Amino acid sequence: MGRYRLGVDIGGTFTDVVLHDKQTEHYSTEKIPTTPGNLSEGVLNGVTKLVEDFSDVDFFVHGTTVGLNAFLERKGAKMALIVTKGFRDLYEIGRANRSEIYNIQYRQPSPLIKRRNIYEVEERVLVDGSVGTSLNIESLEQVIENISEREYDSVSVCLLHAYKNPDHEKEIKTIIKEKLPRMSVSLSHEVVREWREYERTSTTVINAYIAPIVENYLTKFEKEAVNKGLDGSLYIMQSNGGVMTSEIAKEKPIQTLMSGPVGGTMGSIQLGKTTDHKNLICVDMGGTSFDVSIVINGEPDVTAEASLEKFPIMSPMVNIHTIGAGGGSIAWLEGGGLRVGPHSAGANPGPACYGNGGTEATVTDANLVLGRIDSEGFLGGNMKLDIDASFKAIEKLAIQLNLSVIETAEGICEIANAKMADAIRTLTISKGIDPRDFALVAFGGAGPMHSVLIAEHLGIDRILIPTVAGTFSAWGMLKTDIRHDDVRTFVSLLSDCDKEKMNALYQEMQRGTSDVLKQQKMQSNQMQFTWLADLRYVGQEYTVTVTCSPGKITDQSLKQLSQLFHENHLKIYGHNDPSGIVEVVNLRVVGYGKLENEEKATTTNKSQKKPDPIRMKPIVWYGQEEETPVYSIQDLSYGQEINGPTVIESPTSTIVVPANYHVDVDRVGNLEIIRRNNR
Repeated sequence: MGRYRLGVDIGGTFTDVVLHDKQTEHYSTEKIPTTPGNLSEGVLNGVTKLVEDFSDVDFFVHGTTVGLNAFLERKGAKMALIVTKGFRDLYEIGRANRSEIYNIQYRQPSPLIKRRNIYEVEERVLVDGSVGTSLNIESLEQVIENISEREYDSVSVCLLHAYKNPDHEKEIKTIIKEKLPRMSVSLSHEVVREWREYERTSTTVINAYIAPIVENYLTKFEKEAVNKGLDGSLYIMQSNGGVMTSEIAKEKPIQTLMSGPVGGTMGSIQLGKTTDHKNLICVDMGGTSFDVSIVINGEPDVTAEASLEKFPIMSPMVNIHTIGAGGGSIAWLEGGGLRVGPHSAGANPGPACYGNGGTEATVTDANLVLGRIDSEGFLGGNMKLDIDASFKAIEKLAIQLNLSVIETAEGICEIANAKMADAIRTLTISKGIDPRDFALVAFGGAGPMHSVLIAEHLGIDRILIPTVAGTFSAWGMLKTDIRHDDVRTFVSLLSDCDKEKMNALYQEMQRGTSDVLKQQKMQSNQMQFTWLADLRYVGQEYTVTVTCSPGKITDQSLKQLSQLFHENHLKIYGHNDPSGIVEVVNLRVVGYGKLENEEKATTTNKSQKKPDPIRMKPIVWYGQEEETPVYSIQDLSYGQEINGPTVIESPTSTIVVPANYHVDVDRVGNLEIIRRNNR
């Protein structure tokens, strides 16, 4: 058994590394510039700064943006799609609904695959799973010949009603692999086994689009890690809040899409346990993006169906809302008005103050000019910032706006804060959730700098800053368990459902989930299973997912399901109909493989000593420059208190605390910032 547990998160600007020493319970962190040309280079650069011998690493979890970047930049694989004869246009037609009904310039997204790359095979499975037309091998072989001639990298297979009976899809894969053994093949029933033909096809196509890129990256990275001594499995963070081995990730790469931001959500749950906060708004602000997620009653908000760039994805994901607002977001002018983002300076050239050739003003440049960032102490003193370059970049905008440089810098930050507050409203107020009932957890390199100012926009009185805020997503990955989800479509009235068939489907999914967990070296005593059901009122389109007791479905458990559905429907939509007829749509099983991620309890006595600032410096607060104390988070101890205005520096982030706020240091070094007039 190795001594260390290692978490890595690749961001748009920086790659974060967290090393946990199980013997001392000490965390070491490193922030290294991301290397866009070869992402694994940045990862290995950061890891080797903390641990020389990879054989000392007992657990290595990696959040990767390789698949997401390939999708967003439209640099995925050259792929083909095989469908049932007569359904060639299904993917392109999609749905007729307009998601933005008042946007007269709304356009449906361009399909990821052109019609000429979609092939039909003669076969037909009926809605009940019976075979109407057997698979025509001759037509399939002609399709495979065309696929071979056109030199595709990936093939997705989505046949009608394959969620009910996947035999034809399995047969197609077997024949493709016989003739084209190196071809990446994605089957719809393996990616998502539930109804809705367009959504199922879209999900499978996205999986096939990113599969070769993710497979190549993970294979190469694994090889490099093994060469450096890694003798255990490499784990990959999933979008659903769990982890999986890289072998499973290669089979289902779509689950890696949101693997980076989700680490912060899972870390926030752990932070909530130690600070006794069950309702959390989690915000991750890095160099490129601002990600928002929520935790309700200690559980992440997981959705079974998401949308990415207007493409539906039927795969369990932590519900994350992302906007282009980060430290590298570029300020620009439009129609005489100041705008911030969504375009980012990224890692190269980065903000003007980085000295890498950037000339456009960014949010980081504005914070530097306002004095909130120390030009000499950035990243713990490992990176020097050019304040003159920031001043000149902002000055170009200030002249056009007829404002001072300081006013323009404050305007840039205020616009960014307002945009980020709006992003939080999208996940809260727009869904009937009052953000004032939540604590705000802020992390990422820039999150703690803006957190209190964002909270002011929303009336939130408590802000939590993790002790490893700048690398918190990587830290959160170390607090997760292996997770696998399975689903079956089972449409029936709840009061008239076939309990034996329902139990058989649940048991089938649990056995399959158990096999996947065993593949990842989990023992039976490490496994936990949760049974869920998607329910709706008859006549409704959308469902509500509720939990049922695993083991056996009985009349009593069906009654409990109905009651839970009515209660949850009321919470989510503000109304329900207890006398309404309830319908089952999907059955789900979630399996967890429990990992060793609990820390040993440590006791620390409260410090009676008043903390001393490391220096005083002029900082601009609401248009006025004021001499402000600056503290180092490494000098703060449990029980110490600080009143704003102040700035607290850590090696990976900077915490900005205005007047009327009070800072408490908890037992493990996390900061709780409280609005003073609410104490």
